Amino acid sequence: MNSNEASLWLFLRKMRTPLIILNLAHAIPVILLTLVPGTGDNGQPLHLSFFDAMYVVAYTATTIGFGEIPYAFSYAQRIVVFLTIYATVPAWIYALGSIIALLQDKTFTYALKINAFRRKVKHLRQDFIIVCGYTDAGKLLIDRINKDNLYRIVVIDKSIEKIESLQSELYLPSIPAIVADASMTDVLKSSGIESPHCKFLVSLFDDDQLNMKISVRARILNQNLKIIARSGIRHGGENLSNIGVNHVIDAFSIISKRIDFALRSPYLFNLLSWIQGGNLHVSKSDILPRGKYIVCSKGRFGKTLQNTLDNNHIAYTYLDINKETHEKVSSDQDFFIESGIKDASCIIAGTNDDAINLSIIATARSLNPDIFVIVRENELEERSLFSNLRADKIFVLDQIAALDGYNYIDRPMTFKFIDEISKFDNEMFVDTLLSITKRVNKRPALLEMEIDEQHMYALSRYLNEAPVTIEQLLNNPYRDGEDLEIVILGLERENGAFILLPQGDTLLQHNDHLLFATTRPSLDRFQTIVNHYYELYFVIHGVEARRLKFPF
Repeated sequence: MNSNEASLWLFLRKMRTPLIILNLAHAIPVILLTLVPGTGDNGQPLHLSFFDAMYVVAYTATTIGFGEIPYAFSYAQRIVVFLTIYATVPAWIYALGSIIALLQDKTFTYALKINAFRRKVKHLRQDFIIVCGYTDAGKLLIDRINKDNLYRIVVIDKSIEKIESLQSELYLPSIPAIVADASMTDVLKSSGIESPHCKFLVSLFDDDQLNMKISVRARILNQNLKIIARSGIRHGGENLSNIGVNHVIDAFSIISKRIDFALRSPYLFNLLSWIQGGNLHVSKSDILPRGKYIVCSKGRFGKTLQNTLDNNHIAYTYLDINKETHEKVSSDQDFFIESGIKDASCIIAGTNDDAINLSIIATARSLNPDIFVIVRENELEERSLFSNLRADKIFVLDQIAALDGYNYIDRPMTFKFIDEISKFDNEMFVDTLLSITKRVNKRPALLEMEIDEQHMYALSRYLNEAPVTIEQLLNNPYRDGEDLEIVILGLERENGAFILLPQGDTLLQHNDHLLFATTRPSLDRFQTIVNHYYELYFVIHGVEARRLKFPF
């Protein structure tokens, strides 16, 4: 039974008694009016036709009252009409009351909403992404994806408040959303997970077990689906990978990786920060001190930080701070003094309670005004408070998770770029950053594009006739002395081979993926070149192409 049939049967089941009473209240008077005789003009007996009887009962039951038609009624007929009034009016009141009660019934209203949701999803003809959990991270991810308009979005969350908040945002195009348990198979099916247009499923709940349930069901329902799931426990990432999750978002590991990169080189850290939404500009806060560190954290995040500091040969004191010891730790300055805070160069406030982290920063600043402060922010609303306390580095978990998921969806080559470039030395990091800022700017757009007929139509066709190099497209393409503000960061071949920062004489091939930094004007010019025959021919050869000799 499909959803429409289910809601219809639910309506009929709930309204069965009211409809029976309403029909009987109409049917009996109609039959009586056809049987009880009236009196004609000449005194002969007359009987109402079935249609006339229905007409009289219809306007009598609804209290409209047109009068006695088609002729004046006899007393017997008037008695029937009198009884009709006292039978049908209460029946209508009962039926209308039952309808109002049905519309307030949660089961029925949910059936209507799920039907409307299914219809919206069914009519999606553009590739779409299912986002499970309208959390802070989910909202940030939706904002980025919706802005690019590359995918439509479908949202599932159990909280009615969150879904109402989503709908109040008035996204364009509209986002189908439903209040439901995303771990239920029927809900996932209703969200279109089996559709060929469904490309990604993202589960961003804070509950690792829930993310795992959703991922398992999603993988069973669609083997070709790319699944992204958030994990915050030690073995959660391994478990998610084992069940077929394509990308695990581990905010703790990402923060530790950032700190590791910052200790190795501020330029490497800056490249990673830029890829995850920052600027290409090394500031004072990007340079981490090399002295003693104090780590105020517990659990897996604290352990991850310890491993990072150990690998970089940083001396540290580990403080296992939790809510039970909150009052003592945050107010007793002697506790921090004994930990050596006056001699420390950096403190990491990494608990899962923003209030405790704020208190740690305030205490640390009062005892050591020059100490470098790194803080973990658990709630987006607290960012202004951390900034007011002059925290040097603020790592927002939800923001990190959202940007990591967005990169995997929109530009997955960024992960290979970081992995490859991190293998080099500081000189390589400096040269890369300077080459990007010199040719583009300090806040370039980061894009990934494939050489195929959908994205680079003319270039894809031209490669069948002749080779093309990167420098032919980017260096002085219009012979006006100006290069395109584009830097190719990485090139991935169809066979998976990755070329980091390819040289200008690198030959392009069909189905190559390009990761590049650029500006919007240069991107528009580049797309014009690679998608228009005559434009591309002029850029490569320096002369206008003749129609008859054009090689396509």
